[in-house]
Amino acid sequence: MKTLLVSKTDPAAVTIAQVPPKPLDDGEVRLSIDSFAVTANNVTYMIFGEQIGYWKYFDPAAYGFGEDGLGRMPVWGFATVTESRCPDVAVGTEVYGFLPIAEEIVVRPVKLSPAGFQDGTEHRAPLHPVYNSYSYTAADPSYGVQKAIHPVLRPLFTTSFLIDDFLAENDMFGAEQVVLTSASSKTSLGTAFCLKQRGSIPVVGLTSAGNRAFVESTGYYDRVVTYDDLDSLPVVPTAIVDMAGNGALMADIYGRFGENIRYACSVGKSHWQGDAAPKPDKGAPLKLFFAPDYARSRMEAWGGAGFAKRLGARWVPFLEDAAQWMSVDEPGGMSQLLTTYNDLLNGRTDPTRAALFSIKEESR
Repeated sequence: MKTLLVSKTDPAAVTIAQVPPKPLDDGEVRLSIDSFAVTANNVTYMIFGEQIGYWKYFDPAAYGFGEDGLGRMPVWGFATVTESRCPDVAVGTEVYGFLPIAEEIVVRPVKLSPAGFQDGTEHRAPLHPVYNSYSYTAADPSYGVQKAIHPVLRPLFTTSFLIDDFLAENDMFGAEQVVLTSASSKTSLGTAFCLKQRGSIPVVGLTSAGNRAFVESTGYYDRVVTYDDLDSLPVVPTAIVDMAGNGALMADIYGRFGENIRYACSVGKSHWQGDAAPKPDKGAPLKLFFAPDYARSRMEAWGGAGFAKRLGARWVPFLEDAAQWMSVDEPGGMSQLLTTYNDLLNGRTDPTRAALFSIKEESR
């Protein structure tokens, strides 16, 4: 069984490992990993791997292989049950969820429902349920709409939906504009889409000169400004949603808006080699927005079905709209994956294009 290992201290250092398949115990199923997406979001998982625990989900040591200092980058994608010793999960069932870059993974379904299950494997059981959940694609009609885009945008849009809801729940913290950095990133685009639909205050996107035309073409932002034109923005009460994770950029933003920053959150780190965020002496401090925790609070308030209904009401329109500006290439193998991954690390990606990957055939 082939899998990709990544250095926990240097995301650019990767190793392709061949490890023996795990025999199934009672209650377990084998998932053959069909296709998955790799985006800047996956780089963020690694940057915050120790702080938030992303390395723990597919820790090689927990599966009986690997070396100290190496981990497996989590991705989102589709998999099919090819072997089952769980009577409630049939061979042939397709699921969507959190996966390693590998040919397969063994999970232990628990908390089963008509919609899916959670992985109760011992080392994952204490971890956040959002990342332990697997959905039956046949039980959710939204998977019939632009299915290939789901692994690319669905996990990111859930974060976008939650940011929008959090800001609205707090009356935008009294801000008169919302500024999103890395405006071409998929999470920023989803957030801008939700905020623009809400229509309560102007939505401003900060982006590079090269991406400006694309960002403007989506129509999700009221205004698009390049990083070197930051001083053109009005100094009014402002909420900042930072997807870039570039400390120098945030220093410039705090220098521009100062005490007018009513709220600021860090969501991603597309500029993974950037400086650390500043500690401002004016304006609201930069806080980490951890979407799964806020999702849990909303699920408690709305119930699981209520959460899914509200999310779906935003997700399907965004999915249909995104299909107009995004194309998804056919699944590529390990060589294409490594090229795309290297481009992501070095900021050489086209926001209008994405790809799914599958490595399971390459070792046959």
